Amino acid sequence: MGAVLIPSPVTAARAGQAFERYVAWAAGIEWADFSQAARRRAVLVLADDLAAAFSAVDEPEVSAVLARVKAAGSGPASLLAPGRPGVSVLQAAMGNALAMGWNELDEGYRKAVCHAGLYVLPALLASAEAEGASTQELLRALLLGYETVTRIACAFRFPSLRIHPHALLAPVGAAAGVGFLRRLPPAELLSAISSAATLGMAGPFNHALQGVLARNIWAAQAASSGLAALDWAQCGIGGQASSLHDVYVSALGATEVDLSHFAPSADMGWAVESGYHKMNASCQYTHSTIEAVQTLLAQDPSLLGGEAVAGIEVQAHPLGYALQDARPKTTLGAKFSVPHAVAAALVHGDGGVMSFDAASLGDPRIARLRDLTRMVPFPDVQPPPHDRPARVIVIDREGSRAEAVCWSAQGGPDRPYAEEALWDKLQALSARQAPGLVRTMRALMGAASEHGTAPELARPWRQSLGNVFLDAAAPVDPPSSV
Repeated sequence: MGAVLIPSPVTAARAGQAFERYVAWAAGIEWADFSQAARRRAVLVLADDLAAAFSAVDEPEVSAVLARVKAAGSGPASLLAPGRPGVSVLQAAMGNALAMGWNELDEGYRKAVCHAGLYVLPALLASAEAEGASTQELLRALLLGYETVTRIACAFRFPSLRIHPHALLAPVGAAAGVGFLRRLPPAELLSAISSAATLGMAGPFNHALQGVLARNIWAAQAASSGLAALDWAQCGIGGQASSLHDVYVSALGATEVDLSHFAPSADMGWAVESGYHKMNASCQYTHSTIEAVQTLLAQDPSLLGGEAVAGIEVQAHPLGYALQDARPKTTLGAKFSVPHAVAAALVHGDGGVMSFDAASLGDPRIARLRDLTRMVPFPDVQPPPHDRPARVIVIDREGSRAEAVCWSAQGGPDRPYAEEALWDKLQALSARQAPGLVRTMRALMGAASEHGTAPELARPWRQSLGNVFLDAAAPVDPPSSV
């Protein structure tokens, strides 16, 4: 995609022309045009975000919402919940989006602040099921929707994080994914995506830091907005090529515009290949802190549990330094708190779901360690991928000092998890609600590695999703002849 930065201001017309060329190119991309690595990554993104949704269905707030959705009536799209209830496309997209992002275990994109899978998948899953699309068509649309929303995120940069990307970018991802699924003509697709950009919400980034649960509904509302933008565009009502510039630059004040991200090629690789996966149920900005704690625990197991700890200092990278709430009131607040992350990791030894659940908020061991934590800026941050480091210094009750540094948390393209470790994670998150998820997704992964259309990919997405809910001992549905 090139590396030439076009300094702002860039005219709206020029930005519109670049985006129009990109959409025309992307609309012609087929499954076979993607690299094998990208196709396999698409399956991993799908599997990761499905498991993240299943992990959250018993959370009190999520459970209450899903119950309301089920009571609203039946329909052709599945809730990712026990019994796989069928509801309307809109209700499925919104309910699944809420669950998918709730535990902060969905994958993300490393080159920009963007959870592209969360933005694309909820509306896409519901639409593909209701419209009878094949699994391959779903994955193609996921790749193209992911590509589109991440290119937009990279093309328009803001001087600071004031609006959360879940609010700003998720409508674009929803419209793009379903638009590519429906194979809309380029002009109609552009109209829908541009319109969706105007439907972003004024979701303040600090609501995540403060643990305000409204933040967790932005992806859900965005799924609704993206679907609406598509319907309106198909009626001749939509945006224009320059709408992206009008929204992000003219209205919201983006200070850097890099139109090279709209180059009609994938010379720098497909965006999905630059995603990251999480083992920690928290904001990715805390992960280097958690990993540094785990290094300390490996060096001195007596620190586990935190009883021996008398003082903690965390040197945090700029994005992590803002996460300073030492007394979070909600699970979301805990997930965006470095003091909570370091304390919970010392108590539990990791950053799993238990480290950030409702019980963790009142755990006296974690509360004591949070209050002991002092945060200072990391002194020598380096260029990516070493731009999100953390150094943790622990002083025990006898005055001994130990420290560890993590320059780049595991899970990103520079330090990917072993595939088997990811499958183990997905199995742990989904086994109770969707016992067939890992078996089904591993079969799709193998099929995605082949040239052409494998039988597993030819089956309708509805059938593949059904296999996700089957017990491991049950026979998998045979591929459809359709």
